[in-house]
Amino acid sequence: MHELNLRQRFSLLICGFVAAAFGGWIYEEICVWLIYHHIYNRGMLHLTICPIYGFGAWGLYLLLRRIKNSGLYFLLSVIIASVFEFGCSYLLEYLFHRSFWTYEGWPFSVQNRISLISSMIFGLLSVVFAKLILPRLRSRISKGNQYLWFIISLSALAVILGDFILVLRGK
Repeated sequence: MHELNLRQRFSLLICGFVAAAFGGWIYEEICVWLIYHHIYNRGMLHLTICPIYGFGAWGLYLLLRRIKNSGLYFLLSVIIASVFEFGCSYLLEYLFHRSFWTYEGWPFSVQNRISLISSMIFGLLSVVFAKLILPRLRSRISKGNQYLWFIISLSALAVILGDFILVLRGK
């Protein structure tokens, strides 16, 4: 496979982000449905995405991309995601004086801030992103019309940023 040019890399970055953020939103919705038996938009945006999953997926990928063994990739993703989520829970609580999530009632939770189950799900999602989604997306972008992919990516980025601005303005 040939090296991607700048437009194609940008498209891969944005489309991968959207795929992971949408997958994270689906995961959050499934969890809420299973626990509370109703639908509740867990995302911070109006869109059906949770950006933290997009950032998390890319962050883990950039840290672990040289690891070829899926089992090791999974294990390291579980550890890194757990430490990150645990630290974020304290940071957000300190900054905003409230808790944004809890694993109260979940088995194998640590201070209700992280759970072994959710951490393993994050590890699995990370492997799926790195070993399945990104290679397929990369292949499609490298073989497709680079200008079309670029326009799609720019449009997606503009919509996400626009939604973020609306949320910041309280609309």
